[in-house]
Amino acid sequence: MRHSPSVDTAAAGDRIARIRMSGRRARGMRLCYFYTSEAERDADSRRRLPRGGRVGTVVGETVHLLDVPPDLLRDGFEWADGAFEKLAALKPGPAVGSLESVWLGAPVIRPAQFLDFYAFEQHVKTARKLRGFDTVPPEWYEIPAYYNSNPTSLYGHKQTVHFPAGEDRMDYECEFGCVIGRTIRNATLETARAAIAGYTIVNDLSARGRQRQAMAIGMGPAPGKDFGSSIGPVLVTRDELPDLANLGMRAFVNGEQWTSGRYGTVHFSFEQMIVYATKSRSLYPGDVLGSGTVGGGCGLELGRFLKPGDVVRLEIDGIGALENRVERDPG
Repeated sequence: MRHSPSVDTAAAGDRIARIRMSGRRARGMRLCYFYTSEAERDADSRRRLPRGGRVGTVVGETVHLLDVPPDLLRDGFEWADGAFEKLAALKPGPAVGSLESVWLGAPVIRPAQFLDFYAFEQHVKTARKLRGFDTVPPEWYEIPAYYNSNPTSLYGHKQTVHFPAGEDRMDYECEFGCVIGRTIRNATLETARAAIAGYTIVNDLSARGRQRQAMAIGMGPAPGKDFGSSIGPVLVTRDELPDLANLGMRAFVNGEQWTSGRYGTVHFSFEQMIVYATKSRSLYPGDVLGSGTVGGGCGLELGRFLKPGDVVRLEIDGIGALENRVERDPG
C-alpha cells in the first residue's frame, strides 16, 4: 500500500517548513476585513469591486482598526522584504469590537485567481472509490493537481451561502488556505516560500449533483463549486505559523463534529503547489490557494450531506473558526 508522505517528512516540504524567517522571532499578525453592519457587508459582496470595508488587526479576540489602505487585503499587496516588520511596527488603532461582534468579509476580497488543489491522499482514495475507482492514478503522486475556481464568489465568516436551486447533495470541504503576497512566476521552493503572505481557512462548498454530472462527461469539478466558497475568518501572516504540520483541522455541522484531521497528512506542501502552478503562469498578491480536502473532511466521504439551514463550522489550529449557514436558492 502506498502512503502519503506528510509535509514534515517529505524532503522538499521538510526543508521549507523549517525556515524560520531567517532566525528572527515570529511577530505574526491576524488581519481581517470588516464592516460595521451586516447590510453593508452583504451589499459589498454583491459588487464587482467591493469598497465598504476596513482592515483590522485582531489582538486576542478584539478587532482594532489598522491604519493601512483598504486595498491591503482587498486588491492585493506586494509583500516585499520587510513588509512583516512594517506591519508589526504599526500600533493597533482604536478597538472596534470583538471578533464575533463585527461583520467580517472574506479576508481577501476579489482575488485575481482562486486555485483549489487535491492534495490529501485519504480524500482522493475515498472519493475515487465512491466513483468506482479502486486505485489512485500514479500521476497524482507526481504533480499537485488543481482546478481554477471562481474568485468572485468568496464569502466571509457567518455569511449565508446559497446552493443552486434543486441541489440535493449539498456538501462542505474542510481545507487549509494560502494567500499569495507578491507576484511570482516560475517559482523555486525558496521563492515560493517568500511569496506566501499568510494562511486562512477555506470551505470549498460543493454541489455534488452538479459536480457529478460535469465529471461524467469529462469536465472538471468547477460547475459544482463555483457558486460560492467561504474563506476566513482572518488572514494569519506566515511568520505566525512557521510550521503547519501539526495543525488540527476540524468540521462541525450544527455543533456535531463530522471531521477531525491534520494538515501534516498533506502530500504536497504549499511551496510545491506554487512551484507547479507558476510554470509559465503568474500568481499575484491576494490570490488564494486551497489545499484540497483533508482526509474525512467532507460529507461525501462520510455518506452524509447538508440540509438547508445547516450551520457548518470549520476550525484550524492557529487560525480560528469559519462558520457559515447554507441555504438553497429558490430557483
